[in-house]
Amino acid sequence: MANQLVKKIIHSRIVDKSSWLFKNAQMQGAQKTASRDVFRNTLSVEFCSAIPIKSGQMGVFQQTRIGGFTLVEILIAIFILSLVMTTVYVSYTGILENSRQLEEEGEIYRMARTSMERLINDLSSLQTSAGSFNLHAEKKKSGNNEFHFISFWSASHLALGENESEGRPAEISYYVRENYDGKGFSLWRADVPGTKPDETKKAEGGFIICRNIDAFRLTFYDVNERENDSWDSTSGNMPIAVKIELFLTNDSDLQKPYKFMTKIFLQINK
Repeated sequence: MANQLVKKIIHSRIVDKSSWLFKNAQMQGAQKTASRDVFRNTLSVEFCSAIPIKSGQMGVFQQTRIGGFTLVEILIAIFILSLVMTTVYVSYTGILENSRQLEEEGEIYRMARTSMERLINDLSSLQTSAGSFNLHAEKKKSGNNEFHFISFWSASHLALGENESEGRPAEISYYVRENYDGKGFSLWRADVPGTKPDETKKAEGGFIICRNIDAFRLTFYDVNERENDSWDSTSGNMPIAVKIELFLTNDSDLQKPYKFMTKIFLQINK
């Protein structure tokens, strides 16, 4: 009996010791496992933070920006806006410049057409006095330039006064005079009515018919179609045609004036 009791006591102590050792080993294993998990998670976080995230991809640990713009984005937006505004400004100024040029050219063509039509109408209405025509043309200096001057007897008087009538015979003259401010030249038309040509009544008055004159040239053709740059009807002959050239100043390019030319055939009936 004693021996059996001793064996039971020794067995129970051995079992208790084994249980304590087993529990201790489990606790140590759990602590090591927890340490390894913490270390693994730390490495994972560091590894994920070290990996660059490409644009357009959302990483696991990437945080979404709630709002606002960075300084670089603001500068880029300002740069793009300045480019757009510059383009709009250049286009707008170009349109204004083209509109201004078209308006100026329209005024130039209007003046040239009016001058040509008036001169053609006056030359087409040539009248005789005492059985002969009276036409005189030559070149005269105005300032530092030389322009044609023409005077003739014609039935195309313009009535500018209240008691005057249209179509009366008059001594009509066209000449170029330098402007009063010394800048440029203008074409003038003088109209002196009367019953016959009177040299003493010729006056360089009248009114401006065209401005910004660069050149005013007349070419006269005789019966043999030879060209002459002057004419005097006191010789008894009259030209059969007259070529009129009118050049107007081009402010955009002084070397390329606006050129207008026409040719009129005179109907000479004595």
